[in-house]
Amino acid sequence: MNENYYSKSCGDKVQEELTNAVPMIALYYWYAAIPKGSLKQHCDFHKSLCTRLNLYGRIRISEDGLNGVLSGKRCDLECYETELKKEVTTMTMMMQVSSCCEDEEEEEQEDESAISSSTTSRYGKVLDVKYCHLRKDIPMEKQMFTSLSIKITKEVVSLNETLAAATAVVKQQQHKHNTTVTPIQKKGRGRSKRIQQQQFQSSESPPHLMRDTLALDKYEPARHLTPQEWNEKLLQDSELVDSNAVLIDARNVYESNIGHFKIKGIPTILTNTRKYSTIPSVLKASIANLAGKNVYMYCTGGVRCERASVYLQALSDSNEWPDGFEKPKCIYQLQGGIQKYLETYGKRLDDGDDDEEEQEQEKKSISNHHERNDDDDNNNDDKSHGPCLFAGKNFVFDNRRYDPVIGSHEDTIGRCVMCNTLHDDYDNGHAPCDNKEARCCRCRVLVLVCNDCRGKYLSWGEETSDVDHGLLPKEYVFCGGTKNICINEGNEVEHVEVKSY
Repeated sequence: MNENYYSKSCGDKVQEELTNAVPMIALYYWYAAIPKGSLKQHCDFHKSLCTRLNLYGRIRISEDGLNGVLSGKRCDLECYETELKKEVTTMTMMMQVSSCCEDEEEEEQEDESAISSSTTSRYGKVLDVKYCHLRKDIPMEKQMFTSLSIKITKEVVSLNETLAAATAVVKQQQHKHNTTVTPIQKKGRGRSKRIQQQQFQSSESPPHLMRDTLALDKYEPARHLTPQEWNEKLLQDSELVDSNAVLIDARNVYESNIGHFKIKGIPTILTNTRKYSTIPSVLKASIANLAGKNVYMYCTGGVRCERASVYLQALSDSNEWPDGFEKPKCIYQLQGGIQKYLETYGKRLDDGDDDEEEQEQEKKSISNHHERNDDDDNNNDDKSHGPCLFAGKNFVFDNRRYDPVIGSHEDTIGRCVMCNTLHDDYDNGHAPCDNKEARCCRCRVLVLVCNDCRGKYLSWGEETSDVDHGLLPKEYVFCGGTKNICINEGNEVEHVEVKSY
């Protein structure tokens, strides 16, 4: 309970109690070193705390930090944040003390302490938590997590393709002119079968998708820009006659399809990948567009840009950066990602005029939370009154599919993959947990199919007999559209798109 609770009026007390009980989604990351021997113990800490607070969702724990998304009452999520800070801070202090005690000489103690401190703060000095609203157009219970998954992983987010994936790419590249896309039929969630099977013989793997050996540990993440600083710098660059800026959307194709930054005079690199681990390949393929530029990176909440910005710095200093190409002048990343940006400049998609007071109260509540918890003074700036440079919706990896706080642009960003009509609802009016979304019949990635086209095509997971009842078979839907092309076949970098406005 807030320490000033008893000094407040009765109305303020009731409002605070109602706010604390509001169900919300919390997404967070923290690049804080966790000893390998403590990973299991740290998992148990999360399990015990979440069970006690009735929180559900997904948490990924690795030696380089944490990444999670949870649902529950706001007060319980804030309690979780407080307890997590205490746990990791205590663990870090114990690491440093243990490291010092094991050394025999004072100089060795100082060196190892410095290394430990650097490792702890390399990708994020503080816990970054965003508190997100639920949508109002679908039932609350369909947006909340119903189970808790806690896993130990190798990395918070992975920048490296596996050998198997790399091998598959080269096979498909060698045969793509002699084969057709293979649809996959699936009966029920969890079982699948191939209608046909392509045969490949080559086992050589493409060098650009093999595990990178760049010395990432030598670099710090790119400078973080608050939403206000992000707007200010981008608007300044956009006013130049010959702008030297470029945006990189570090997300996947199904995320950027429904929303991305749209700034006149500044090109945006859309990766159009199916998974984040392809980013190194995209950056290597985009060197000509990045050379000598001010590079602005963004993602959903910031966790992916922490690693991608480090990779770009290492790449520009390596012998893989071609002679004759300038290094990027500056590399920036959006602090807190799109989610935090829209908290400042966005608007509620499903709020009417009658809810303006409620909306303003919610914004103040989130703002007050950040002021209480952010260690960076830049985060405490008042909301700037300026244009929202993000257009469309912010895709999220929970049962909402997208956050209800959207960009200020009135135009819809997404388009139906079959008829090109404006459309940005993957679920066609259903709740995401109803599993009515359309997916590519080959790679299973989410695709946008408008309401008029949805009944004309078969998505992955659907069978002709289930929907046609003896009528003529429907065509399959692929993420590449009407030409039966899967743009994610092999995650080839040839699908990277540079958009200018």
